[in-house]
Amino acid sequence: MTREEIKNVILRRAYHGAFEEGVKDYFNLYKYAEENGINRDEADRAFNELEEAGLIQTYAGGGVIINTSAGLMYAEQHNLADEALIDKHTKVRIKMLEALADAYEKSPDYEMEFWEEWFRLTDINEQDFNKNYNYVIDTGLVKISPMQGHILTQAGNSIVIDYRRLKRRLEDFERLDKLEGMTEQQRGHKLEDLLAETAEWEGWEVTKRVRSQGQENDIIIHKGPHYFLISCKWAEPIQPHVVELLESRVRSRAQTNGGILFTMSGFTPNCIEEIRLKIATALIIPFGPGDIKRIMGNEISLTDLLDDKIDQVMNHRQILVDGELK
Repeated sequence: MTREEIKNVILRRAYHGAFEEGVKDYFNLYKYAEENGINRDEADRAFNELEEAGLIQTYAGGGVIINTSAGLMYAEQHNLADEALIDKHTKVRIKMLEALADAYEKSPDYEMEFWEEWFRLTDINEQDFNKNYNYVIDTGLVKISPMQGHILTQAGNSIVIDYRRLKRRLEDFERLDKLEGMTEQQRGHKLEDLLAETAEWEGWEVTKRVRSQGQENDIIIHKGPHYFLISCKWAEPIQPHVVELLESRVRSRAQTNGGILFTMSGFTPNCIEEIRLKIATALIIPFGPGDIKRIMGNEISLTDLLDDKIDQVMNHRQILVDGELK
């Protein structure tokens, strides 16, 4: 086991001690190292580096150690702990922050003097609240005023804003299929708007409804030198002629690197093969309904999924759609 792997094992145990029910938050480093086949000296070196970085701390003599809020944050950011456990306590903290945000919106000068009052507004159990209390304070999401009141910081408020924005996006997406009196083209345009908004949140510059002579209105996203033309369809599986049309539109715009084709109805096998055949002349990246739902559900970012798809196309000539390689 490398030094980094040993450090990650220690941080994982510390994280589960902080948040997993029935697991003690403190533990003996040497006993834990022995149980996991880690040399005692190597465990000591790993601990010293973690302690110096503020990611772990001594709890008592004899090698007993415990987590720090910085270490818990590091474990989450690097996915060192169980995904479900991280997700659960991320949601707990969002509820805690939302309670403060709601109170501030009702009365900007109001401070929650006692944690009990704050807890009552969160709709979470007391154990989970207490497990995350120090975390939100230590990581600067909530501050304690001179009067001992709890105040949401700008960093904490940003998390609430992002959460509400993502929640609203998912609700808007789920309503799209239920809206009456809309044509499939109108639904496609609504989906384009949601995806364009998503791209903007992720740092892309978006130009909406750009019209070329004799062509459809286009949405173009770009980040640095990378330009992509977006097309969204709602009804019926995509046929090869749709890919040909998008290829023509991509090639008519000199600065565009490729086209992104979103659909809520999937792609025919012939369409996927058409995309593969056109790799040398135009990069067309397909996003199916499963891909779109993952993005709207905040399971993966548009940018990260786009990177995965481009990697498969350019390096393996594989088309990644809805989690499957074709």
